Amino acid sequence: MSNAKKLRDMYYQQFKRHITLLLEQKKARKVSSQKGYLNPRVLYRHQFSDNVFQKTVRTETSDTTIIFLIDGSGSMDCRHEVNGLDVNRIGICGAVASAFAKANQTVLKNQIPIEVFIKSAPAYHGSSLTGTENGSMVTLSRVFSSHKRDANLDKLCEIQSNSPLIDAKGNYDGSYTSEYAVLPALNKWIKKNVKTKKCIVFNLTDGEAYCSLGVEDYSFRSSDTKAMRMKYLRGLPNVTLMIDGRRNDQMMDVYGENLIVARDDFSGTLFKTFSGFLE
Repeated sequence: MSNAKKLRDMYYQQFKRHITLLLEQKKARKVSSQKGYLNPRVLYRHQFSDNVFQKTVRTETSDTTIIFLIDGSGSMDCRHEVNGLDVNRIGICGAVASAFAKANQTVLKNQIPIEVFIKSAPAYHGSSLTGTENGSMVTLSRVFSSHKRDANLDKLCEIQSNSPLIDAKGNYDGSYTSEYAVLPALNKWIKKNVKTKKCIVFNLTDGEAYCSLGVEDYSFRSSDTKAMRMKYLRGLPNVTLMIDGRRNDQMMDVYGENLIVARDDFSGTLFKTFSGFLE
């Protein structure tokens, strides 16, 4: 078993204790019972069944989609020791996403729709690869969806920090840090595909934006990430988990106050933040 999968199992044990906090609605349904209000429609059963009464039971459910945005840049390949395991940064992110999806599956029976995307800024571009002359760009790749029957939790522990663009010979290159340059594309996807009343964007990254855009190679940096957050995530709950980063005034100015640094005990803070969004 890979270290990322071992880390996933550790996170899963933590997450499954907290994930019920995300059930924010009480859904009512009527069931037959031996006590309650008399149900005239089933009185004919009284000779062979005592369940001629009806009562209302309420079960907790969720009406929230959680979208993971994982940084797929080259720096995410740097390695760290986490809980005694040697794992690269993107492996940590994959372990978090996989553990979250597993807790949702086993504890909540997949009541929460979960989508996982990787954001990249391919180092290589050109008409031979993309078919356009639009210059540098960013990409948003969906790698997991909880509603798919063949959703593979283990594959989330195997994601890599390289460009998703592959040429005809199977060659690929690295990726710069796109950060919130992908939000226009994500915004369109949310409007078209998210059916729940609420949506939470969960960003996982190791630092600041560093990429180029367009034919003139516009330099997209952290100030632009802040501007994109203000425009596209205004009114949309969002939280950033900083992998091997820091929580200071500069980073909170870019990503907002809901900034959590990934440490051994971050799960409690993370789920407390999520539940705060749902109150």
